[in-house]
Amino acid sequence: MKIVNFSSGLGNQIYFYLYYKYLEEKYPKHHIYGYYNKKNLIKHNGLELENVFDVSLPLQTHFSYFIATLCRILDKIGFHSVICTDNRYSEHAVFFNGWWQDKRFFLDNVSKIRFKVDDLDETNKDLLKQIVNSTSVSIHVRRGDYLDPAFMKRAGYCSIEYYKNAIEIAKNKLGKVKFFVFSNDIEWVKEKLDLDDAVYVSNNSGANSYLDMYLMTFCKGNIIANSSFSYWGALLNNIKNNLVIYPSKWFHTKTPDIFPDSWIGIEGLK
Repeated sequence: MKIVNFSSGLGNQIYFYLYYKYLEEKYPKHHIYGYYNKKNLIKHNGLELENVFDVSLPLQTHFSYFIATLCRILDKIGFHSVICTDNRYSEHAVFFNGWWQDKRFFLDNVSKIRFKVDDLDETNKDLLKQIVNSTSVSIHVRRGDYLDPAFMKRAGYCSIEYYKNAIEIAKNKLGKVKFFVFSNDIEWVKEKLDLDDAVYVSNNSGANSYLDMYLMTFCKGNIIANSSFSYWGALLNNIKNNLVIYPSKWFHTKTPDIFPDSWIGIEGLK
């Protein structure tokens, strides 16, 4: 038995799902289960994966939930081998409690992630049409929860200088581009970024927030934040050899091994 912990927002949930698929291949004789603690999922939009993508999540049974809880208790009293984390691997681990931001865990399975978008409202249809019919570059600016002092100490957020430098790189690489700006603080971005030809996308929120990620996958280029949300908007992109610019320092504490060699990393974390 192996149990994968699912938590956080949609972008991180994709890492957890693909790690589950990795474990399925690595341990074909084991039953792989999911652990879904509502308290750790409710901060964003809950468990979104099956609503957004054509995937089937691992089961959670009463027994697997009990075993996961037991593993957490055993870990606290010193039996650490029952839990596997990003920094602590054990062949005997039952409960897998990490972020799994490492290319070896997911790049081979990215093709298993496909959006389940049946229809778009008129606003998103128009946005998609504009994106497809232009040299479109998405810009994702993450603020909101990223401004929390505890989070800033660990991760930080991308500076305005980062975005301005990335915008110049995109213009030099792609010529005359049209920018599509996605953010949870659109008014702040409008004030800080001086863009002549930009569309500020603010119509998707709450349960429809994932549509921003969906729209990003059709852009010819992606300027991403240090956010798993825009990371997947770039990696799941429908355009072959799309231009991707990312902050080379992902977190203050650690930069994960998740970036394809073709992507362009520049300084920019504040």
